[in-house]
Amino acid sequence: MEILRIASTTPQAVITVTDPSTEYGYSILDLSDRTVTSGNVTSNSSSEVTISFSTSYDSEYQVTIDGSEHYYSVVRPYVDPNTLGSTEAEIAEYTLHEELARAIVDAVVPEGFYYRKKIVDTVGLGGDYLPLWVNAKKLLKLYENNVLVYDSSDLESYTTMYKLTDDKTAITTDYDGMINKSEGTQLVLPQAMSDLWDMKFGYRGFANSFDYTLVLEVGYKSLPSDIKRAVSLMIDDIKCDRLNYAGRYIKDYNTDQFKIKFDDKVFEGTGNLIVDKILSKYAKSIRTVGVL
Repeated sequence: MEILRIASTTPQAVITVTDPSTEYGYSILDLSDRTVTSGNVTSNSSSEVTISFSTSYDSEYQVTIDGSEHYYSVVRPYVDPNTLGSTEAEIAEYTLHEELARAIVDAVVPEGFYYRKKIVDTVGLGGDYLPLWVNAKKLLKLYENNVLVYDSSDLESYTTMYKLTDDKTAITTDYDGMINKSEGTQLVLPQAMSDLWDMKFGYRGFANSFDYTLVLEVGYKSLPSDIKRAVSLMIDDIKCDRLNYAGRYIKDYNTDQFKIKFDDKVFEGTGNLIVDKILSKYAKSIRTVGVL
C-alpha cells in the first residue's frame, strides 16, 4: 500500500487488529537499512490501530502487529494532490493521476526524485577516498569489516571522523590542517642493499581489500522545481486525455488501405516532448559502474 509523505503531515497507516480497546505491541522494519523500531499502541472501538512512519525519508516498511505482517511504501509525491483539487473527489482523482505521472517519470529516471536511506557495500582501495556511485547527501554510518567505526548520531564515541567530499563523489576522513591525500594504494618498491633506512608513506584511509558498508542519505532533500512543473504538465495531459501516442508519432500515412508507419519514439519518453527535454538532464547513460 502506498502512503504519501506530504509536508506538515505524518505518514500513517490504519491497521485492523483482532480486539477493540486492547494494547498491542508492534515493530517497524525499515527495509532500506534494516533498522527496527518498536512500541505499543491501543486499538480503538473499531479494532483499528494507527501506525506512524518517518516524515524525513521515502522507504518501504514491514509492520508486524497482532501476529501479522503488513507492507507499506511511503513516498513523497512529485506534486501534492491536495493543491490540485478542492473537494475529496477531485483530490482522489488527482492522487491517481499523480501516481501514474510519477510512475512514468520513474521509468525514464529509474532513481526517481525521492530522499532515502541506502546501504552501499564496497571495498577499500588503499587510499584516502572511498568512491561513490550514488547521489549521496549525508553519511550516517560506516562499518569497516563489519565493525561500526562511525555513527553520525554519536560522534563523541569515535576518534576518526568521516565525511562526504565537497563534490559528493566519495567518502574521506575529516582532517584538520594541511594534508595531501592519497587517492590510491601507494607503490612499494623493493629496498636496495645500499639503502640505510626504510622510507614509508604514512596515512589514514581505507585499507586495500577491506570491506566497507556505508549507510547514506541519498536523493533529493527537496524536489527540483522543474520536475514539479514537468509532472504538473503530465497530470494535466492525463486528466485531459492528451497522451495519445498513436496520433503523435505517425511517421508515414497512406490512405490506401490505411498503411501507417510509426516513428521509433513511440516506444520512448513520456509522450510529452517538453517533459522529455526536462528529464533528459537527469537520465544517466551509464547506470552500472564498468558497464557502458
